[in-house]
Amino acid sequence: MRKLLLLVFIIPFLAISQHKIQGIVIDSKTKKPLPFASVVTNTNFGTLTDLDGEFNIKAKNSFQKITISYVGYQSVSVSINENDKFIRVKLKTSVENLNEVLITAKENPALQIIRNTIKNKPKNNIEKSLNSFKFNTYNKILVTASPDSINGKVDSVFVVKDGSKKFKKLDSSNYKFKKEIDKQHIYISEKISEFQFQKGKKKKEVILASRMAGLQQPIYEFLAITFQDFSFYNEVYTIAGTKYTNPIANNALKQYNYKILDTVITEIGNSILIYFKPKEKKEVIGIEGVLYIDSQSFAITKAIAELKGIVNIKATQNYNYIKEYKTWFPTDMNIVLKKGDNNENISLFGGTVKFNKSRKNDTIINTRKNNVGDVTYFISKSVNSNIQINTPVVVKKSASTMLFNDDAHKQKEVFWNKYRTDSLTKRGKETYKTLDSLAKKKGVEKKINLARNILKGYYPTKYINLDLGKIINLNNYEGLRFGFGGITNSNFSAKYKIEAYGASGTKDKEVKYSFGLSTRLNKETNTWFSANYTNDIKEAAALDFIAENTSFSPINPRNLNVSTFYNYKTVNAYLKHDIQPNLEAKLQFSAGDYKPLFDYQFVSSTKNLSEYKLTTATLGFQYNPKSEYMNSPLGKLKIRNRFPQFTLQLAKSFENVFDSDFNFTQVNFRVLHKIKRLRKATTHILAEGGIVFGETPISHLYNSTPNYTFKSPWRKRVTLAGKNSFETMGYNEFISDKFMAVHLKHEITSFKITNKFKPQLTLVTRIAVGDISNANYQTGLEFKSLKKGYIESGLELNSLFKGFGLSAFYRYGAYKNPEWSDNLALKLTYKLRLGF
Repeated sequence: MRKLLLLVFIIPFLAISQHKIQGIVIDSKTKKPLPFASVVTNTNFGTLTDLDGEFNIKAKNSFQKITISYVGYQSVSVSINENDKFIRVKLKTSVENLNEVLITAKENPALQIIRNTIKNKPKNNIEKSLNSFKFNTYNKILVTASPDSINGKVDSVFVVKDGSKKFKKLDSSNYKFKKEIDKQHIYISEKISEFQFQKGKKKKEVILASRMAGLQQPIYEFLAITFQDFSFYNEVYTIAGTKYTNPIANNALKQYNYKILDTVITEIGNSILIYFKPKEKKEVIGIEGVLYIDSQSFAITKAIAELKGIVNIKATQNYNYIKEYKTWFPTDMNIVLKKGDNNENISLFGGTVKFNKSRKNDTIINTRKNNVGDVTYFISKSVNSNIQINTPVVVKKSASTMLFNDDAHKQKEVFWNKYRTDSLTKRGKETYKTLDSLAKKKGVEKKINLARNILKGYYPTKYINLDLGKIINLNNYEGLRFGFGGITNSNFSAKYKIEAYGASGTKDKEVKYSFGLSTRLNKETNTWFSANYTNDIKEAAALDFIAENTSFSPINPRNLNVSTFYNYKTVNAYLKHDIQPNLEAKLQFSAGDYKPLFDYQFVSSTKNLSEYKLTTATLGFQYNPKSEYMNSPLGKLKIRNRFPQFTLQLAKSFENVFDSDFNFTQVNFRVLHKIKRLRKATTHILAEGGIVFGETPISHLYNSTPNYTFKSPWRKRVTLAGKNSFETMGYNEFISDKFMAVHLKHEITSFKITNKFKPQLTLVTRIAVGDISNANYQTGLEFKSLKKGYIESGLELNSLFKGFGLSAFYRYGAYKNPEWSDNLALKLTYKLRLGF
């Protein structure tokens, strides 16, 4: 009885201590919503309307009145009754205010404020103005819904038949969902990080603790996703993995319209509220929002960015003023994604979410008002703490922008409670408990591991990852090549690896194989020592790099017509080491026998060889200056693949060492660059080449990567296009001991003809130049020199049907053939779309 009386007295006070009201602010004449209007209660609790003019106030203290103001409109005060849940506020334009602006300003006054903000970016951007800083961040991600947002009643489904409505079934999905969402969230994850910054280096995140519901070991690639940029001062601002031109970028005034909304009082003065919106409406909507700009320093004190489409996104970033350093430092940021109210296309994580019209079935009537998808939302909130500025901070290997501590996924609750800025609720705890149990039962982690390895070209078993690239291949010498191979994984050993494969072709019937051992010398620098023996074949005169990372590809289309291979049987030892995470080095020593598998003989004044021995030392470098990496328990992971990328290789063959027949020096290089404009065309640039000094056999010369055959009739020449190959150059038509090639590809944005048919046009030009000394040494092959320069141009029309497309190229210039049809190449193209 005493407890009951206590509740009777407490409940009314609880109702008073929390008050909420929803509403919309519109223009009294046009009835259009007014975005980012200021709404302030009589207790000085304030908010802004969103892009749809709507607002939602939830205050701890009760209030009786709200005041709505908007530049160019008369302010309105509205009394709030206890029964008011949703109000509609109409604002009238203020002619006096508009005239005053027109008289005192020759242009929009917001523009000068934005110009000053852009001008003062260097002194307000903490990554430019401060020497160092570090801080802790607690991040929580939820996929959830408010239990009050959905009706828990059982719904009725009716069918209209013969003009009358008849009951079909009961729909209890909302009832079940409300019952579950009362107890737990749909998903939860948490992360504790330490961010380190040293001037002149990239900001580094050290993950101290991480927990993902349903997983004992987190998905490391998920941790690298940028939901929201830390800084609002970069030229682009990233929201939900997609880059947008920043409203204070150097060229922002060409892309955005601005409007002064209001002025608010801050801890050191005033902030001017500037509304920004893209000037042009495009197929994929851009961001709009509000910048709070300090009236004296023109620093950002708060930023709101929104996208309203088929998905609604709202990102908010707050700053605190640190008096000692006269700077505004980010204190917290959050981003919310939920179902949108319109059909505008929106870009998420590099892809575009589009609305597809479906035919509505008018014969089915459901009494349900809200579906689960209507009320479910994603929220990521990060809060910074323990901020230290200009204290000694040393960022080691800053190209590794993320470091995942080995014990981060094993931290106890005591550690979590030390850094949590937001307590873990009962619903959160229940979410972990339920999803951990469910994921274990369903084998979720095994499926994730399978997907991760297949993308790398491996099929994982308990101790061995099978190499999918070894199973089947095709070339003109071996025919259909079948093989089997793999490498041991971390379940076998994190320090030692065993790698082997075997293969044989249907035409040559010869067995090829390789086996080797590796041991890790240093985990931090990814240093490995390896040794192997290999008996296999390679294309003669192909440009080859030992340090280059090659992606999984089961069949190389060029190989279908390649027939000039050589067999090599070599013993190899190599040392692999990361000088920096983005600068990899590999040193290889190799010795063995080489045998061309075609009519070939090297004949000089001192040599007459059809088979030969080589002993070589090769040093290769792979440098990706702008790419970013994560050090994880799985090893080094590339989390952002950026350009340019540089490959350099130096090789030296030592005559008479282990009976080696040649003494030559070789230098190879490759530069890859990609210029990608925001949601526009992409330009690919590849420059590659090499030079050899000294007498050199065919295996280490250059064929410039041709991909054309002069077969008759002409229709037999239609084959698959290669990757970065000369589509009109005949196989072994040119051989060089020094050459350089440039490949230019300009990918134009896809043409939307229908929702499913969106072909993509690419313009291509390729140029090569080279020469060869002592061409007469290479006997058995007929070839020409490239010294006059080779050029071809063409176009690709990709994604015409199931990933397939067509391409056409034409050869012209000094090496143009007399017959026009011998200069023309038609090829099929194929682009694999994984769908995720």
